[in-house]
Amino acid sequence: MKLPQLSFVLAICSAFVLCAAEPDTADLRMKFAPNDTLLYDWTINAVSDSTGKEKEKNFTLAADSTFTMTLVLKAMNIRAKDGTPVLIKVKDQTYHDKRSVENSKTDLFVAKGKMKYVENDKVVIDSDNDIGLDKFQAYQQQLKNIENAEMRATLDAAGRQSDVQGEPSLVDAIKNGGAQGIFPILAGREVKLGESWEDSFAMAKIAEFHLARPAQVRSKMTFSKWEEKNGRRLALIDMLTVWDSKDLKGENDDGMLVEITRVDGRGAGTCLFDPDSGRFVEGSITFNLRYRIDGEKDGQKSGLDVNGKTRFSFKAQPQAPN
Repeated sequence: MKLPQLSFVLAICSAFVLCAAEPDTADLRMKFAPNDTLLYDWTINAVSDSTGKEKEKNFTLAADSTFTMTLVLKAMNIRAKDGTPVLIKVKDQTYHDKRSVENSKTDLFVAKGKMKYVENDKVVIDSDNDIGLDKFQAYQQQLKNIENAEMRATLDAAGRQSDVQGEPSLVDAIKNGGAQGIFPILAGREVKLGESWEDSFAMAKIAEFHLARPAQVRSKMTFSKWEEKNGRRLALIDMLTVWDSKDLKGENDDGMLVEITRVDGRGAGTCLFDPDSGRFVEGSITFNLRYRIDGEKDGQKSGLDVNGKTRFSFKAQPQAPN
């Protein structure tokens, strides 16, 4: 009897091991145990280049801002019908903002116990050198108010928020920290390798403008593959988003009414999810958004063409041993 070639046997064995190591489904549901505490490092970077006209003068505007924070989620030992109630706080915030309009430029850095603001190369506030301390204290109080605040929400198996309550400034900060909510939306069930699911969410604000009717953003997630990391088998999820291109109307805090047209928004990213623990490990998504703003205030018309990019990223901090 002729024996099979060794290479053929090895190929069969390799295929068997691969199939055994990588199941064709993943349980993509968030899981919380009572009093679980999860910490995530969040970074939001936004850059934009805009051109416009105000008071019959053309101008260009460039902006680059980075906001970081630690997001703390603690599962509350309370029963809920539609998910797990969690207590949410933020700490260790930093904010760095650089802007330039024609020949004018500013540079602002704020963190706990530290602040520096430079305008056209002139130091206006510098906490390390006791310059502008009255303005410094006002900014520090804002940071303190957010870090002392709490927010409560119920997260379902897909990560959707409901029953959101808490300090408005904290709620807004977290809403702006991830577009759909705290995390990307999961399927909330067993998913086959290569399978996709869809979701949509509303954006109530663009830049500094509160929208009369929220902008709708459609998203599609796909369980693309398994990825090994630190000895764990993680599900890699691809994310794609598209903004509906409808014209919008908005208003800023100064009462300026605007029309927002030519909306073209798209996003793409990935995240890693651990099905065994039911927790996100890390992720990032980048949004590219173009639009036109036209407004009028006190009889003066202004227009701005905006080309912006925002990147949201998060990573779980290592869990302390029990």
